Amino acid sequence: MSTDVSLLSARGIVKSFGGVHALSGIDLELKRGEVHALLGENGAGKSTVIKVLAGVHRPDAGTVTIGGRALPAGFGPADVAAAGLRFVHQDLGLVDSLPVYENMAFQTGFICHAGIIDRKACVAAAATALARLGATIDPRRTVGELAHADKTIVALARAMQGEAKVVVLDEVTASLPSPDVARIHGAVRTAKAHGTAFLYVTHRLEEVFSLCDRASVLADGRNVANCEVPAVGMGDIVRWITGGDTLPRHAAAASAIDEPSHLTARNLAGGEIDEPVDIDLRPGEIVGVTGIRGSGYDRLCRWLAGIEPCPGGEILVDGKRMNGDPRRARDAGVDIVLGDRTLAAFSDLTVRENLFPAALTGGRRRESNRSADTLARFGVRPRHASERIMATLSGGNQQKVIFARALEHLPKVIVLIDPTAGVDIGARRELHDLVRAAAQAGTAILYGSSDFEEIADIADSAVVLRNGASARKLAADELDWNTLMRIAQDPSSCPSALREL
Repeated sequence: MSTDVSLLSARGIVKSFGGVHALSGIDLELKRGEVHALLGENGAGKSTVIKVLAGVHRPDAGTVTIGGRALPAGFGPADVAAAGLRFVHQDLGLVDSLPVYENMAFQTGFICHAGIIDRKACVAAAATALARLGATIDPRRTVGELAHADKTIVALARAMQGEAKVVVLDEVTASLPSPDVARIHGAVRTAKAHGTAFLYVTHRLEEVFSLCDRASVLADGRNVANCEVPAVGMGDIVRWITGGDTLPRHAAAASAIDEPSHLTARNLAGGEIDEPVDIDLRPGEIVGVTGIRGSGYDRLCRWLAGIEPCPGGEILVDGKRMNGDPRRARDAGVDIVLGDRTLAAFSDLTVRENLFPAALTGGRRRESNRSADTLARFGVRPRHASERIMATLSGGNQQKVIFARALEHLPKVIVLIDPTAGVDIGARRELHDLVRAAAQAGTAILYGSSDFEEIADIADSAVVLRNGASARKLAADELDWNTLMRIAQDPSSCPSALREL
């Protein structure tokens, strides 16, 4: 399929809000049959570009052309849709209580005969649209019954019905584990082969190199790079996004091998984990725990954090047995960081109140002084955010507050469960810095995540769970996205040297 034909061209896009430039002359071009990554930190201008393309924001200057035809001045959502530009957002916009075929019919209308909806024809049309993406989802199933990856494919199939020329995928894989991401990629590649162009917004750089043909990087509302993806390295893209170089891989403290374990777990089993798992966490060591959803990686983390009792086995912290009691775990020096901010943060309270949920001796003044110092040390922005409501901060800065609450007192052991979910590459880099600093100060760290790219970046070693069993334990030099993906799905596909714990 030729990629020489331009399907979308945005030239000189300028947009200001209250005199502040959000976009300063952005250029963007998508060719037929390509996947084009749109990258940048939160606040770089990606969302504003998408809203301009969608007709939600009217640009102050610039032109947008779709399929060779310029959109009229002051174009709106109807003009965009008629030109063949479609959008799939992280919030998929599906109705869980309705079947797949009805959700898909909202895009093109229901097929009717004599004024009556032809259910059979609607089901067949939905099945055809799904089959074009290589999906075998039953259109009669209720959307709420589907796995999230299947919901995403339904939303993609719905968007591509009719005369779709360009589809914007806005962080659609942000909350998906890596194997489910691969399914979405397969559907995108199938559509790409038929000439559809995709603008692909993601914070996961591994996706860029496994899926995308070209990339545009934004910073401060400006183009800072446009490149052919095969011609650059991940370090180049990180540098363009963050303005800095890639970080060296964390190395465990040299003494960690000889140190006694802060946390020792033996024969842990129960629920979906049906084969006993052993874990040792030494001071200064970052041990990753990963797997696809349903493998039990997150369950194992909750046991080790003390927030859920383990049905079988033994967990010791400095020789003292834990029994799934959160207070006892905290008293023993175990803390936790969750990526789910609905559980980890008090969104309607201030940042200071989130940092110190138990009042400090010395009252409000001491809390305020301590809060200001902590926010500065952990790089929370804006700098003077102590009395701001937590929900008003960006996701990355909210997560820094959650990290600060756990790490400020340097616990013996910290358990992190998907701690960077939904944050951009720059914020994730800063959060990883905080984890590395805690390890270097002697904290033993268990890092649970279904993002294989993240585990490969942060961990000294990793345990991979598959179908409720420890499929592998890998050292740092064996960690990479492809190996973790293969092990999590099919250990027999990996070299024999990696098959034993």
